Amino acid sequence: MESPRPSLPPHEGLAATLRRVLENPPAEGFTLGWVIDSTGEGAFGVLMALLCLPFLLPVTIPGTSIPFGIALILLGLQLAVASTKPWLPRRLRRWRLPRKITAKLLSIVAWLFKRVEKIVRPRLAFMQGRPAVVAVGVAIAIDGFFLMLPWPPVVPLTNTIPAWLALIKILGLTERDGAFLLAGVILTAAVATGAVLAIIFGWGALAHHLHLGGATRPAH
Repeated sequence: MESPRPSLPPHEGLAATLRRVLENPPAEGFTLGWVIDSTGEGAFGVLMALLCLPFLLPVTIPGTSIPFGIALILLGLQLAVASTKPWLPRRLRRWRLPRKITAKLLSIVAWLFKRVEKIVRPRLAFMQGRPAVVAVGVAIAIDGFFLMLPWPPVVPLTNTIPAWLALIKILGLTERDGAFLLAGVILTAAVATGAVLAIIFGWGALAHHLHLGGATRPAH
């Protein structure tokens, strides 16, 4: 009789995974495909974290939001359908990050997450079942969608907010912390609802303005 497929990837702390990646860096540079191949089934957590890392600060690497957002969408949907190993198109697998910058950033984040592990712990087991993990995967895909959108420069933290929202859920996945998973899903749902309402009311206000402009325009 075949054993049931696990609801979540095998447990390994995100800090430990990042340290393991840094101990054996590839000679040709970091690629998303190398991360998948070197971390196996535990690649979901570290790969999604890598996709978020460049956007955790307001200053980001230009040209990365669209491919990284697409990759985050694909990984979130794969998590939702119970994939046990991440899959990315060949072009995304070959995407490279600057070697020195990436290694430095990974070491800083590994150090930071090692401290975060003091408050992150296994709890709320109901958030580790399949229905909850489906919701988490869909929420991460939504984060990726917001990450890849070409927001105008006047809108602040457009990449930073979805990256942190995804990272909350990634920590919940890697540390089996249902509280982080639940908080991440709720926050993403709130942001998505706010964005939809802003679009609806913004479009309505624009239409109303155009209607009034047409009504007050003098006839020739």
